[in-house]
Amino acid sequence: MKQLQKLLSKWKEYKFKKEVSYFGTSLYDELQLNPLPSLLLIIATASFFYFSLPYVYYLGNFFFWFVGVLEITKVLKIPFLDELRYYHYLSVFVYFYISTSLLIDVSRLLSKWNKRTVLVKNELWQICHSGFGKKLSQYSLDTKELSLTYEHGGLSDYFGLNRLIWQKDGIELFSSPYFFPYRKNKMIINRILKR
Repeated sequence: MKQLQKLLSKWKEYKFKKEVSYFGTSLYDELQLNPLPSLLLIIATASFFYFSLPYVYYLGNFFFWFVGVLEITKVLKIPFLDELRYYHYLSVFVYFYISTSLLIDVSRLLSKWNKRTVLVKNELWQICHSGFGKKLSQYSLDTKELSLTYEHGGLSDYFGLNRLIWQKDGIELFSSPYFFPYRKNKMIINRILKR
């Protein structure tokens, strides 16, 4: 047990030294994210796949009916369009095309929601995973043209749906992911809002 604790402490020390060298200082504050929207999105996507996969068969029947209504087989005189099995192959292809598109959109949304937001001195750093690496975006908070919007209050405090949005001329430049406004996050918010 002592060896495991020693190994864990060495790992934590290594990560701390790595982050200090990455940020250039040990004085930084990280906004603690709310994982609930991401988890709900993953559960909703998985349940969509689980519950819709058995009904792919009906999609093939719909394609067969639709071609029959348009009377494409009579006009074009293509005999293999009268066989139902070809429409089932088409329906499987359409289902996996839609599923792949949905997975790409969900992954983009998750990468937008799960940005690591760190306040270093008077700069806001956002770190997100991009492909096989990380993408770092630095924003100076001293710029006069930026306007800050803080979405909070009511039920959004209880569900952790608070966000900070920075805009310039009405166009959103960057925003923080969803977070709870408690504990360390409250201190970071007060520091950003200068109150």
